[in-house]
Amino acid sequence: MSGSGVSLVAAVRAKESQPNDWRRQTLVLLVSLALFVAVGLLWWDLRLVLMLVGILLLHEGGHFVAMRAFGYRNIRMVFVPMLGAAVSGQPIRIPRWKKAIVYFAGPLPGIAISMVLLLIASAGNSDANASVSAVPTLLMNSSHPWLLELGGLGLLLNWMNLLPLLPLDGGRIVQSTFARPSPWREVFGRVLTMLVIAVLGISIGEPLLLLLIFPLLFTMPLTYRTCWLSRRLSEDEIPPPTENGVPEAAIDTIASAIDETALRALAPPQKASLVLQLYESLITPPPTPLASRIVGLVYLGTVMVSTLFGWWIWSLHRWHDPAVGEFDRLETFANETGFDKGSQIILPAFTELLASTSLVF
Repeated sequence: MSGSGVSLVAAVRAKESQPNDWRRQTLVLLVSLALFVAVGLLWWDLRLVLMLVGILLLHEGGHFVAMRAFGYRNIRMVFVPMLGAAVSGQPIRIPRWKKAIVYFAGPLPGIAISMVLLLIASAGNSDANASVSAVPTLLMNSSHPWLLELGGLGLLLNWMNLLPLLPLDGGRIVQSTFARPSPWREVFGRVLTMLVIAVLGISIGEPLLLLLIFPLLFTMPLTYRTCWLSRRLSEDEIPPPTENGVPEAAIDTIASAIDETALRALAPPQKASLVLQLYESLITPPPTPLASRIVGLVYLGTVMVSTLFGWWIWSLHRWHDPAVGEFDRLETFANETGFDKGSQIILPAFTELLASTSLVF
């Protein structure tokens, strides 16, 4: 084995035996959270920032707990200013149905708690003497506006995360349970996600959503190559793991395939992480038909129930004033409520553009 091969094996072994550095990971979480709040206050007010932090902590905390329960290594949670939060971890021979549970563990608790909050907020509207206030971020009315806003945002964000688009949790559930690795499907899924984000950001007048497109765009080449390698290596015979971890023969086979692509320029630590990722995908058997059916039923049931519930809540609380036009409604919320300091600058120009083109909004 060449010197580079020896260094790669050493890097893989170091990754396999690397302990969880909880002190460092906690510090990264706290620093990234502080940055998320500080940058978020430039665009939103404190109330909305705190709501988003709570929603994201619940969502990512669900992923974190599930990863811990199933033995993932090097689990890390980090906030990304203006974009959200993420949890990463290294699975160790985890069945795909358990990976599906990890993906479910983020949106399901958030949807369940959000539905409870929305039911409580809706119960208050039954009092004819209750005062009703506008909820600007949702364009709705409620006698408990802060409760409706928190529950509505939680339901909306977690529901969106269940859409069958990559790299959202819904796309990962579908991919890990029902689909074989396909580089073109991966690319198509990410392009479709970017289009959905662009349409949503333009339609609701929230240009900040367009920032989500950039990380998807920049990571697309790596995603394509990784998926191509997984599909290419699935045709080779990969030896099973030993007591020492990934066999050296498997490391050599995977490394040879990596060296056929532009990823050969990766440093040994990064290449070792890629080797472990590819090996995990290659040795993990597909779920049984029963497990696939259960995952599919849970997924479809969750999407249908949350969609119907959200539509029902929206129909109960929809903000409507026939004396105010649709374009004026957006600009009024942006200028008078102060819910989104960034949109106060962007939305007037956006609504003027829409009005000048005579589009139906």
